[in-house]
Amino acid sequence: MSAEEKSDCFTQKPYRLSKLSIVSPNMLVRTSAQNDDPKFECVGWKLIFTKEFECRNITQTNIYNVFTSTWSTLDQEDPESLDEPHRHVFKTRYGKRIVYSYDKDWAELPEIPRLEHPLECYGSTVHKDYLYTFGDLSISEEFNDRKFFCEIFRISLKGLGHEYISRSLHQDSDRRFDYTVVTVQERVFFVGGQGFDQLVDLVEIPVFNLDNCTWSTVKTKPDRCSKSVQNYPEARVSPSCLVIDTALGQEIVIAGGNGKFDNCTDIWALNLTTYEWRFINVIEEVNLMIMRVAQTPENCMYICGTTGHFEIYRIWLKIPPLETMCLEAISHYKLYKLPENDLLKFRVPPRFFEELKK
Repeated sequence: MSAEEKSDCFTQKPYRLSKLSIVSPNMLVRTSAQNDDPKFECVGWKLIFTKEFECRNITQTNIYNVFTSTWSTLDQEDPESLDEPHRHVFKTRYGKRIVYSYDKDWAELPEIPRLEHPLECYGSTVHKDYLYTFGDLSISEEFNDRKFFCEIFRISLKGLGHEYISRSLHQDSDRRFDYTVVTVQERVFFVGGQGFDQLVDLVEIPVFNLDNCTWSTVKTKPDRCSKSVQNYPEARVSPSCLVIDTALGQEIVIAGGNGKFDNCTDIWALNLTTYEWRFINVIEEVNLMIMRVAQTPENCMYICGTTGHFEIYRIWLKIPPLETMCLEAISHYKLYKLPENDLLKFRVPPRFFEELKK
C-alpha cells in the first residue's frame, strides 16, 4: 500500500508483517500525563483513533486513510462514511471509563448510582440487549471441584434495570485480574492475566456462557508446527485480541501483552474447533508495547504500538480477495489521483471509482 515501505513494483505478501511509515498526530503518542491508550477501530480503509481526555471532558478522533496515506479529524469526514455508532460512557468505582456502542432505538439509560457501579472492569461486551462488565475473577478448588466466581455486572440497554449476576470471592481463592475478555457469540473467554504472585498461563482458559450463566474450562493444545521457541504462547497480562473466521472455523488472535520480563510482541491464534494454538508471527522491534489491534472484514489485522514513538504494523491473516489486491495496487501507484478517463485507460473497472472516492 502507499503508506508502506515498498519497492517500485507492487507485491502482495499475505501472512507477513509490514510496517506502515506514517507520522502520527501528537495526541496518539503516549506520555506520562496520558496513560490511556486510544481506542482503535478499522472501518474500510480508515484507521480510527479515539482519545478520551478526562481532565478536559472531551474526546478527540483522528483518522488515517491507509489508501491515500492521509490524516483527518472527525469533523472533516462524512459521518455516513464512518457509520459512527451511538456511545455511552460510565465509570467503575475505581475510576475506569467504560465506553460502549448502542443502538439508537434502545432506550436512554437511566442514571445508575455511583455506589452501584462495578468496582473494576477488565473487559465488557454487549449481548442480547445487555451490557456486561467483568471484574476480578476468583477460582476456588475443593476436593478437585473447581468453581469460578467473577464480578459480573449487567445493564439492560432497554431501560429494564441493572444487576450483579455473579460476585467474586475475596478469601481462600485464586484471584485473577488484568485479563482480556474475548466474546464469541454467547461465550466469553478470559485470556491471560495475573494472580497475586504470578502470570496466568494460556494452557487452560476459563469460559463463561452468557445464555445460561455457566462456567467451563477450555484445555488448549500446543502448536505442533511452531517455529517459535515455545509451542504455547507465553503467559502475559492484557493481550490485545480479536476474532477471525477461517476455513477451519473461528479463531481468537492474540497479540502483545506484558510478559514476565518484557513486552510480548508475538502473535498467536487459538482455533475454537480444535483448541490448538498456532504461531503466526513476531514483531522484531525492541521494547515495542502493543496497545491495540483492529481488523478489516477481509481479515487484515492492524497493530498499534509504541516504543516511545507511534508505530503501526499490519498482517493479512488470510489471502485477500483479488479485488482488494487490485485496489491496493491502485493505492501503491497512487492512481487514485488520476481523473476517471485516465483510470479507464489503465483498465480500472468503473465500479472501483466509488471506492476511490471514499
